[in-house]
Amino acid sequence: MKQKKNETIPVLWIVGLLLVLTAAAGGLGLLAKGDLLKLPDFDFSFRETVVEPEKLPEAASETEEVYVDEELQKIANTYGEIFGLLVTEGKASLVQDKYCPDDLYRVEYDNGEVQINSESKELYWFARSNVKANVLQMTERQLVNKAKEYFSILQLDKEYGNIARKVDRQNNIATVIFQRVVDEDGELYSDYEAVKMILSAQSGELMNLKIFDLPLVEQEGQKIGQSAAIAAVQDQLLLTFEEQAKAELVVASPILWGDEENYTSRIVWKVTADHMLYYVDAYSGDVLGQLEADVF
Repeated sequence: MKQKKNETIPVLWIVGLLLVLTAAAGGLGLLAKGDLLKLPDFDFSFRETVVEPEKLPEAASETEEVYVDEELQKIANTYGEIFGLLVTEGKASLVQDKYCPDDLYRVEYDNGEVQINSESKELYWFARSNVKANVLQMTERQLVNKAKEYFSILQLDKEYGNIARKVDRQNNIATVIFQRVVDEDGELYSDYEAVKMILSAQSGELMNLKIFDLPLVEQEGQKIGQSAAIAAVQDQLLLTFEEQAKAELVVASPILWGDEENYTSRIVWKVTADHMLYYVDAYSGDVLGQLEADVF
């Protein structure tokens, strides 16, 4: 059934889906109420692909500590206003996220929340609990352009060479991910140096945003091939696969295989066999970790 024009629909369930990178130092000083309509000119020379984004991490979990910081509160209020929240006094607290080494200053408003990195004082997470619904839906191109507007407001100091996007018409949402290109061929993108957004596919309003900044470590030597990666798993773990193994070159974080204090990313071969995932360093050939495929 089509939604009536200008009707408000709740989307709190969307928060569990998301989301990206660190805002440029001092960039917040350029943001003021109303600047959303006065965006600077940016050259978006991105490659674009259509992807099926993997399930994204949930929001950070709250600690017991309730904490108020006037400077961080002002920063949160600024982003809240720009991205459409009803900024009130808000409830402030410190939270943690496994993809960020620093405490996050979270402010909960009536219709959403903002999280600011307490050390860098940069936006980390944004969520909005409701948006307007329209009978007409925006095209994919319009949604990507809208995401670029939101991206420009962040004023990030890293380059992102790829835009991945997927529009879910059934649920009226669009996922747009700005990713850093990490190889010379321009074929490998990072989900760990990325800005991940969810927009309303009807109004184009920003519903959710998360900034990941897990920098790629320097890996030396020659990159090994797919067959060598599969053989490395069998040799190092003394395994014989019952089914044919598959290997895919990806960017992954050690957090995936349990190294929770390692806030970096690296190029690895993800080997899938016998309902297990194995992560092999794409240069050294070392098996870095493993986990059951159905829990990833």
